[in-house]
Amino acid sequence: MASRVVDSPAPPCSSTALEFIVLMTQQPLPLPHPSAAHTQPPAPSPTASPGPQPSPRPQEPPPTPATFDDEFSGIDPALMDRFEQGLGRAESAIGRNEPQIRRTLEQLDLDTSPLAALREVQSWIGERRPDLRRRGETIRTTGAEWGAAAATPGGLTPLDEALYGKTTDPDVYAALFALAKTTKDGEIDRKALAQLDQRKGDQTFALALLNALGGNGLRQVLAATVKEKEDKELQPLQAALGKMLGTASPKLTTAWRDELTSDLKQQQEYGISMALMHGTFDATFLLGVAKKIDDWDRNAGVLDGRPAGRPWGRDPMVGVMEALARTPAAAQDFFKNDPSLLKWHLLERNMSDQGVSLGKALEAATLTFRDHEGSPQNPSRGFVSARLASEIVHLEFQRIDEGHDDSRLPPTTTAKILAGYIKDVDRVAATPGNTSVGVYGGDFFKLPGQDPWGAQFARDELRTVMKEAFGDTKAFATVLAAQTGFSKELFDRGAAEIAAGKGDALLTAGAQQAGSAFGMITDAAGLSGIEKGKELDEAQERNVKALLAVVNTGLAIPQAGTWPIAAGVVAAWTGTAEGLLKGDAEDRARDDADTTVEQTRGLVHDLTAQAMLKHGLFGPPETGAENHPWGSLEGLAKGDDPRDNPNNFLKDDGQTLMTTDEMIDDSATNTTEKYQRLDAYRRWLYSGLAGSPWQDAQTVLDTNYSIGFSKYGS
Repeated sequence: MASRVVDSPAPPCSSTALEFIVLMTQQPLPLPHPSAAHTQPPAPSPTASPGPQPSPRPQEPPPTPATFDDEFSGIDPALMDRFEQGLGRAESAIGRNEPQIRRTLEQLDLDTSPLAALREVQSWIGERRPDLRRRGETIRTTGAEWGAAAATPGGLTPLDEALYGKTTDPDVYAALFALAKTTKDGEIDRKALAQLDQRKGDQTFALALLNALGGNGLRQVLAATVKEKEDKELQPLQAALGKMLGTASPKLTTAWRDELTSDLKQQQEYGISMALMHGTFDATFLLGVAKKIDDWDRNAGVLDGRPAGRPWGRDPMVGVMEALARTPAAAQDFFKNDPSLLKWHLLERNMSDQGVSLGKALEAATLTFRDHEGSPQNPSRGFVSARLASEIVHLEFQRIDEGHDDSRLPPTTTAKILAGYIKDVDRVAATPGNTSVGVYGGDFFKLPGQDPWGAQFARDELRTVMKEAFGDTKAFATVLAAQTGFSKELFDRGAAEIAAGKGDALLTAGAQQAGSAFGMITDAAGLSGIEKGKELDEAQERNVKALLAVVNTGLAIPQAGTWPIAAGVVAAWTGTAEGLLKGDAEDRARDDADTTVEQTRGLVHDLTAQAMLKHGLFGPPETGAENHPWGSLEGLAKGDDPRDNPNNFLKDDGQTLMTTDEMIDDSATNTTEKYQRLDAYRRWLYSGLAGSPWQDAQTVLDTNYSIGFSKYGS
């Protein structure tokens, strides 16, 4: 028979038994639609004479008979319901009547063994009914909710037996049915797409679908979504499948993952990469997939830094790096055990997104995990983070030294990594000689607690890499903001030591280290040796603006507070840098651009004065102490609230300096009122009103800051 309602085995009884069941239920069994061969009229006899021709009149065309091949399987849901219900009545009738028939035969001393056939039929019906109900439900779900193909002219909705055998869930079957069309035709029904998107976070559904589809099946679907360049209609499908893959990834087996990435062909690896752009993945799963795609990519090779034989812009490593960036453990493991891999990506291969995704992955690998656990022989993640940071700077220097100007990393990534290791930048800047590349395990002088593993940088290499990166002012501002935040930490600890009667050794060390770091950073930005009256190039002009913005807002830049520096602190410094570049600092500079040394020295003074106020070295604000700003505020009469005084440059707590920007009143109509608070602050700090606490500290600061800064061309 060409078509069938269901693909079910015949019941284990004779046709007579089945007829008996039907008679008992008084319901006709639904029959399959006849094939075309059974609906054709018989051929006329060759000797038959033609009958009279009817008069012409409009007639309805006869319905087109349905034709099916031997592989077709289809269901009419309404007939399926009737069929299943009829079998149900038959099952009940057998169960109800067979005992009575048996008793009657026994009373007549007749053979009851033939009745076993009835029980076999009853058992067969009981076993088959759930499957019949599921088939009907599957067809209804596939059509109504998932937008599957409509019924054929014969009234049957197609049922793919191969797909049906892979799952017991009607929704999973419907998804498989829809994705099979994508694989074949590169299309997806909007209803099906909406259903997949709705279930992207359902791990049970995602796992069932992906296991039924198989790794190879998913690979074929994803390859079909990227056949045409930038097919926007299929991008939502890539996103839905990517998020679903991420949801299921913790429970997908290694065998499934290997099937996904085995024997990759062009387009397939790109399709998988596009799916990886979405969702968050189990680290072990993602690492395995990323390694396989990277192996494929490296074996394919590059030509002039670009992937060879592959369309530029369809870069499979972009999606891989984006996924790694969202899974820091996988990102770190991806790079840590293969030195050639980091070199490949930093020196040989270009990314089609200008390295943005690579940068994100390296930021995740170097900035997320900071600790001092383990040992060089048994490295912790914090140790690996520091080692990777050191290697990145070294490889960037190697590229520059070999004459290759095109960095594979955005300069902002280099800046974020340096910001995350700003304590190490300070140490290298202040240490005589050239240090080696690797991991540093020492602690900073007198700072509390144990430092995380630090990155060793060769000083000349670090300066060279900084110079290139600081061609981007955002990169310069990020590192400068980080240096300001760390300097706040140094001076805060130094002031605390003085307040505790422990001397100024920490303040002295902090001043030298901050001076060295500010000197190196401003020198790398081309600002430390600007001659008076010299015309600046565009990069210098932008960097001067960033420097002046830091000077004007430095007191508001967050310090780390605790160590190790978390990635969130680095993000805060970067966000601060972005905000600095939106201001108009060049219009409100304290001095000209050729006084960079004095600009940064003034910032150091601000940071130190703030730390001393915080630790009460000028006396408490409530007492009106002689050296406290409120004890020498111009125009403050007895009983007045200093907060209301137009010369006040402290915030309401009496312990916090306003920033330079906050001291300047942009709403004023004359310069006297505009800079009134700023002038009052300078008068207090530099005219002796701050007293010996500040004078002693300033001597230490200026001497040691100048020693540090002078190493870098001021």
